[in-house]
Amino acid sequence: MFYLIKDNKGFISLIDALLSIFILLMVLIAFNMIIDIDVPSLSEENRDFKTSQDIMEIMSSKVDGRDYTLIERISYILSSNNNSIASKREVKLLLDDFFSAYLDNNHRYAFVESNNLDGEVLSSNGDYESSDRVNVAIRNYGNYSYKLYLF
Repeated sequence: MFYLIKDNKGFISLIDALLSIFILLMVLIAFNMIIDIDVPSLSEENRDFKTSQDIMEIMSSKVDGRDYTLIERISYILSSNNNSIASKREVKLLLDDFFSAYLDNNHRYAFVESNNLDGEVLSSNGDYESSDRVNVAIRNYGNYSYKLYLF
């Protein structure tokens, strides 16, 4: 050991340099591993919420140059027929066609009128009450208040 300290060939400084490079390499590897940890962002967690709002916005806007929005047509059909069973069937057909065009098979939905029909489901492909995660979008037209549940 005494011989190594008095030696002027630089073995100790070489070992010191290699040790510092090794520590620096370990810090870079640890930093790289921390960066690769998958942390879900808020936009990924709220994707279904955005989808429900987007679908309801499409229903409330004039798409493809139509004269009336889907919400307006549904409200007109229900109000002109005094919320009859036949008008509810016609509305269900319109809604089923719309949802099959705009939603894929991974989404379950329920479209509910909550003001005049006391929460009656107009179109659905699942039970939102038994789901653990439900996103809601609401639009009003006239005396009708519509809720779209996506789960």
